[in-house]
Parts: sequence; C-alpha cells; structure tokens
Amino acid sequence: MRILQVVERFYPRAGGVEFHVFHISRELAKLGHDVTVVTSTSVAQQDVPGISNKGLTLRNSLPDLPGFDVDEEGVKIYRFRPRLALYTLYLTPGLIRYLFQHIREYDIVHVHQYLHAEPSLVAIASKLQKTPFVLTSHDLISSYGGFREAAKNLADVVFGRAVLRAAAALIALTPMDKELHVQFGAPKERIRIIPNGITPEEFANLTTSPTLLRDLANPEHLVLFVGRFVSYKGPQYLVHAIAGILDEYPSTKFVFIGQDDGYGAELKRQAVSEHVLTQCTFMGRVSDEKLKEFYATADVFVLPSSCEGFGIAALESIAAGTPVVLADLGGLSYILSEIGGYPIDMQADVSDQIARAVRAVFKNGTQTNIETQRQYVLNTFSWTSIAKQLVSVYEEVVARGS
Repeated sequence: MRILQVVERFYPRAGGVEFHVFHISRELAKLGHDVTVVTSTSVAQQDVPGISNKGLTLRNSLPDLPGFDVDEEGVKIYRFRPRLALYTLYLTPGLIRYLFQHIREYDIVHVHQYLHAEPSLVAIASKLQKTPFVLTSHDLISSYGGFREAAKNLADVVFGRAVLRAAAALIALTPMDKELHVQFGAPKERIRIIPNGITPEEFANLTTSPTLLRDLANPEHLVLFVGRFVSYKGPQYLVHAIAGILDEYPSTKFVFIGQDDGYGAELKRQAVSEHVLTQCTFMGRVSDEKLKEFYATADVFVLPSSCEGFGIAALESIAAGTPVVLADLGGLSYILSEIGGYPIDMQADVSDQIARAVRAVFKNGTQTNIETQRQYVLNTFSWTSIAKQLVSVYEEVVARGS
C-alpha cells in the first residue's frame, strides 16, 4: 500500500505527535508498505516568523534540514520551508504544492493534528483528487480559556468540524478522545480507538544505572520529569513540590528532561526562588538510550500536564518499571485507569499532591504493583501492533472507496 503521512513537524522535533508519526511510519515500512512523510523544516514553536502562543517572532531560525531524505527503514521524508506562522497554522508553499500535485499517487493519506493547516489542506486535496484521508487529532479537542478559547471556537466553526466530517476515518487515542470527537460532530461509525505505544524490546532488560547515579552524586532517591519545557506540561508544579519532599527525604535529586520551548529559564528562576536549585538537574534533550537509563533508574516519574493527548513518556516510564504520578486529565486519565499510577486532581493543590504521592512511592518501595503494570504495558502496547491496527483501518477505507 502507498501511504502518505502528513504532519506539521517531524523528527528531529521532540514531541508526542512527532514521536508517534516517526514510529508508525517506520513500523508500516517494516510491514512492507511504501511510506512517505511530508512535513515542514520547523522544529520549534518560534523558529518561523509570525505569531505563536509565545508571542511575535520576527526572524527565521529554521534549522538546516535536508529537503529530502530516506531513513534506514526506507521511509521517504520531504521537508518544506514554512514562510509564516499564525498560531497553529503554517503557510508552507512547498507542502501545499506537493499535496495537490502528488496526492493521487497514494492509496491513503494519514494527516495528524486538529486545527492545524495540514488537515484542511489534505481535506481539500483529497476531495479534488479522490484520495481518501484518515485523521488523528492527537490533542484533546477541548477548551483553553480566554482569547485562545475564542480563537479555537472560531477555528472549529470555520474549518475544524468540516475536516472531522470529511475524513474517511478518524483515529482516537482513548475512549475519552472518541467521545470528544463525537461531541464535535464526527460520525461515530468512522472513529477507531488506537492508542500510542512503545517498542517493547527496548524496555525488556533495563536496569538501574550506577554510572548515572554517580554522575548525580549518588542521591538516595531520584524523581524524573520528561516533557518539553512549557508551562502546560506542569514542570513548575514539581519544582514547587520539591521542598515538601526534601523535608522527609533530603537526599533526593530531581531531573528534568526535555526540549526547552522557552520556559526553561523561568523554571530555573522558580527553583532558585524555592531554594531547591542545587537539588535540580535540567538536562534538556538527551538521546533515546540515555532517556531509557533515566526511566529505569528513577524511583518515580511525575507528569502534571494539563493538556496531554496521550502521554507516551508516562507509558515508557511504566515500561521501564518506574511508578508514575500523573495529572488525572485527558490521555493521562486513560493511562491511570487502564494501567495504573498515582492521580493528581488538577483542580486542587497540585504541588502538595505531588509531594504526598512521591513520598508514598518512596515509603512503599517494592510494595507498589509497578511490575504488574510494566508487564501489562510490554504485552499490550507496541508500535508493531498499532501499525497493524492502522493498516486494517486503511484497508477498510480503501475498500469502500471513500
């Protein structure tokens, strides 16, 4: 099958959507399909001139990435330079031309992210060229508050709901995600629930790293946050919880791993204000191998994110055998209910709850049921299984010719 994946940003961008498209594309290629990814050269919110939720960007700071590449699994990648950004809408002329000139060469198009430019472009090209498309929204189709909510509501009316109705199939990551699609007018019969996943063999034999602990001055306990440094991911809540953890467990280190999307300096300022900077290590991005070492070595993983479509990092932490403390919202609620973990009520005192949950993990130690959770993840969630489920959806769409 000739499959076209369309996404605003792709690897080396660090993020859940990019991670998802990277893995499903490679797995689909391993299954023998001809896979192409069409994307932009952007890897950050503010590397394109225009307006983002971080404000006005005047200068282009796009990285020098190849316009065409083929990865080791045979996935073909076309990257086009975006010229202008208007929040989640990128003007990328090369991507537009490619879609309208080449979409008929593919059996199916799979486009990612709701209320971005790409789904609308694919919907128009799909209708004109008679090539069916599948949409995975990834983000929860939910409210933001204030000006952003007003802008989103307008975008829903202007093009968002029309794209949902035009898709030949919709992929929801969780049952809650499916219900949100239905509330927005998406045909229920077209929605399939297919979650994110992991590569089980990469997590099967992980162990604590003495070298990593030595580099951190051998703390008695290690708390880990993994996610882009943006406020909605909630790293600030962990910073504010640190003092309440150190009171009882003074030999604890707090490691923050993730791409800095402009919030890193503020995060460090907060750590200074809380007098806990010496107990914090801000790593930025690390290699996949190093990240897995941190997952396996940490005593607990914390992600108090207020807007998570799924939460791949939480899934990976459990796969590595590390208990999780998660916001009881969105995709993280699915992980808490389906797999397990310590929930955080984001309407209450978040930092106090984090401190109490982390102390409980330290106190319980091996009494937690993390090994049961770990085996469930390793046995149930895999990118290979997810790719096969996607192929079934693609084949169903192509067979009915819509």
